Amino acid sequence: MAQKSSRSNLKLFHRGAFSLSSFYLLFIVSLIIMGVDFRHQFLKKIKSEISILTSPVAYLINLPTNIFNNSKIIFATQTSLTEKIKTLEQTNYSLSIQIQENELIKSENKILRNTLKIRRDFRIKGVIAEIILPTVKNGYSIITINKGLKHNIKDGSAVINNTGLVGQITNTFANFSEVRPITAEAYAVPAIMSNGRENVILYGNGNGELEIPLFPASSSIKINDTFMTSGVDDLYPKGLNIGKVTEINRTKSPKFNFIVITPFSQPATFSQITIVNKKND
Repeated sequence: MAQKSSRSNLKLFHRGAFSLSSFYLLFIVSLIIMGVDFRHQFLKKIKSEISILTSPVAYLINLPTNIFNNSKIIFATQTSLTEKIKTLEQTNYSLSIQIQENELIKSENKILRNTLKIRRDFRIKGVIAEIILPTVKNGYSIITINKGLKHNIKDGSAVINNTGLVGQITNTFANFSEVRPITAEAYAVPAIMSNGRENVILYGNGNGELEIPLFPASSSIKINDTFMTSGVDDLYPKGLNIGKVTEINRTKSPKFNFIVITPFSQPATFSQITIVNKKND
């Protein structure tokens, strides 16, 4: 019957003398193995073959960490993109407002330049004002402007803008005045054709146009012919644009035609106007 080894005889590490020749032998063998591996790349091939088995294990081990890191990146990216979108929307909104403001300034500058040119060409003296509100009062179209008695505005003064004749001051108050446009009913203005041959009176029809109820059929007139102020009443400077012919209709009398004129000036779309001082002022 075999005897059990005594616990005192069991040794984990051998502490005896180590042969130097064994060390040299192991060292030489190691160099030989390293040289052979370096030349033939055995270790690399072994690692490549083993990686087929170890890769899924490594992937599964690293999967929770990778999912966590990717989730952080995704949420951070979404938050960043959301903030960028909000910033871009605010920037776009601000830029759109600036564009509108710039377009308005450009439009007003163009109107002012044209107004100054008209005043210089016709030697007009007057007060520049702005239209506050177009409306209807007692059945008549009325334009309200932001200048009145305090600015030396008087009833009966002519009103023009950069496209031509607008109307006439009908009522003045301390800080504002009312203008009757040239297309209002009961409005009349002496006019002449651009060719200088026909002197007529143009009447507003209340529908945004002017009329010549009885124009001689023998006189030459065609669509797009223009009319301007004749200056015979000493109220309107001579040569201001009024409108162009858009309709030529027959009347019951073969001697006359009914002429419709569309005005060049559209007060509702131009805010800048000039009140012309009367010549006797």
